[in-house]
Amino acid sequence: MSWDNSTTKQQQSTQAAALKAQVVDAVGPFSPFWRGRLKSLGKTASQVSSAETLATLPAVGERDVCADGNPAGAAALVLQAGESGWALHAEGPQLRKALASRLARPGSYRAVVEADIRPTSFVFAGLGMRFPVASTRGDLDVVARAGARLWQVLGLSRADVLVAALPLRPSASLQALQLGAIGAGCPALFPGDDADEVAAALRLVPATVLALPSGRAATLLEDLDEAGASLQALSTVLLIGAPSDDERRNVAAALSHLGRRVTVLAAHAPDGHRLLWGECPKGTGLHTYPDLELLQLVDPETGEATSGGGELVLTQLGLKGTALLRWRTGDLAEGIATGSCPGCGRTVPRVVGTRRGALVPSLALRTGTRGVDLRGVAAALDGRADVVDWRVVVGPSTRDGADEVLVHVVPTADQDETDVAVAVARDVRQAAGLLPTQVVVVDARDLPTGAALSRRVLVR
Repeated sequence: MSWDNSTTKQQQSTQAAALKAQVVDAVGPFSPFWRGRLKSLGKTASQVSSAETLATLPAVGERDVCADGNPAGAAALVLQAGESGWALHAEGPQLRKALASRLARPGSYRAVVEADIRPTSFVFAGLGMRFPVASTRGDLDVVARAGARLWQVLGLSRADVLVAALPLRPSASLQALQLGAIGAGCPALFPGDDADEVAAALRLVPATVLALPSGRAATLLEDLDEAGASLQALSTVLLIGAPSDDERRNVAAALSHLGRRVTVLAAHAPDGHRLLWGECPKGTGLHTYPDLELLQLVDPETGEATSGGGELVLTQLGLKGTALLRWRTGDLAEGIATGSCPGCGRTVPRVVGTRRGALVPSLALRTGTRGVDLRGVAAALDGRADVVDWRVVVGPSTRDGADEVLVHVVPTADQDETDVAVAVARDVRQAAGLLPTQVVVVDARDLPTGAALSRRVLVR
């Protein structure tokens, strides 16, 4: 069965088996965070091992795992299994192979176990904080296999040559491109994101694919032109990071200025994930891998399931380093499309209208630049007994241009306004890790309106 052309029923069957194995035989017994969380919820791993029952678990994000703001808490997401524990939960064929190997070569059993459970590689993730994401040797194989699939979705082949102008930091996107190129058998150079170094690489090889970070893509193209980069062989520009409409338009304008007519595609790995999703040349949405992940959408403010657009929640399947279950990515999406892609005909789910990191924006506050988790702000306000309604407004101040987080609340009639403002500020600080710029007490008719990230979180 092909990974990208199976029926919905076939996908669900494959996904159900992979999900059960991930929850019951990996995350449940070996994730310190989820072992403790399931116990606190009064549930066992076997009780939440289907897509329907898994959806009953509250989705979690950075602040849930690292409640005190210390990113070291993310270590609790890494599966921690010893040799005896692995033997109890390993898949039958893999266990028999390990035992047979031990008979033939004493000492080999430990090597087989460690290849499956020992983290050997790390990348960094995090929107509001920075923490390492661990991969085992087997995880890297999964990333490479998904990368080979990405090449197929993008319409690339072994004949293409990739130059990636990405920062040489240990990120999931960089690792996925490197392993994807290996999996696809495609020559690839990774000179970093310095324009002069990238231009030098482009003079060395006839690159057909140029990967650029979405936020800086247009500027980098202009810098490469000034550096005299050779783009004559270029046929595809790959924007890494779910580009916005403005970013796409800026890239199109820069390419037009250079006199180049090339295909512009996007690839994106949600924060914490290690697999890159990509667009096909004629379709819409980011093509995903249903046998390697389960995707759901939740209300950004409440974390509850939603049938429309919302925050993208991710459960990884078959990854055994840092294992994400019901992970709130911070990305907003308009929806998850199923059925055949109108461009390539693939039947895998496609994430449509992605806004990367929208719920944990990087704000230039007066106290310094930092990622602000608006989900935590909303969690501190939603369902309060002392507040009738509320709005959060995020954006630059009209006074000095510094970003602000303004919380507007309508207290209940029996509450003292000052007490409510103090309590709201305290709870927001505990939930989101920062004090709001100001808590404004207003009447219901005076609540602000404007462009919305969610129902009650607004942006200027």
